[in-house]
Amino acid sequence: MIDTANAYLNEKAVGRGMKKSGLVREEIFLETKIWPSLYEQPDAVDRTLERLDTNYIDLLLIHQPAGNYLAGYRMMEKAYNEGKVRAIGLSNFTISQVQEILNICEIKPAVLQTEVHPYFQEKKLKEFLARENMAVQAWYPLGHGDKALLEEPLFDSLAAKYGKSSAQIILRWHIQAGNIVIPGSKNPDHIKANFDIFDFNLTAEEMEQIASLNKNVRYYNSTPEMLDAYVKMVLPVDAQK
Repeated sequence: MIDTANAYLNEKAVGRGMKKSGLVREEIFLETKIWPSLYEQPDAVDRTLERLDTNYIDLLLIHQPAGNYLAGYRMMEKAYNEGKVRAIGLSNFTISQVQEILNICEIKPAVLQTEVHPYFQEKKLKEFLARENMAVQAWYPLGHGDKALLEEPLFDSLAAKYGKSSAQIILRWHIQAGNIVIPGSKNPDHIKANFDIFDFNLTAEEMEQIASLNKNVRYYNSTPEMLDAYVKMVLPVDAQK
């Protein structure tokens, strides 16, 4: 799986990487996101496909609940019906904003990508999404690398018990809690370690102990001013190399 976005300005590089990987396209799950300034541009999906050098996207998300995101969602539905996109979803939406989409959509969003980690577990949001048969995809799953989180005594003790790192314990918690997890790293050793979490299971008691760490503390907070700025932020997407 590859998670990218218009705003990351690396879609052309991702497309080259997929071609050079030696993998057939069907073995790669490609996910990207449409930026708010592009929601009302009818060719935004086609231009995204062009940059990625692929004829379909596995999962396409509305990146931010800013601007005319209803128009952006309609554009994604059109791309879905045309076979250019296999699934569509949302990113950084609140419960009320997700409900707004549910009230008008033809194609239900499959996924909500949002900040989730042991300090910010979004229990009410997850309950709502479960009722709507939507999956949670967690970004900042390791709390943006917060030292306080990674050095929690509970994670130290569980890491010693299972012969894993604290980060691997947290990622295992996500998997067992039903979260799709997308940790990011530029370190090849960390990337390999992130995959090495399928040879053990946390007990129900340990899952409850981690659940008790919830502090409703998040590392990313958007404001109305930020969302307005996103709409006006013109990305040099087609100038990527």
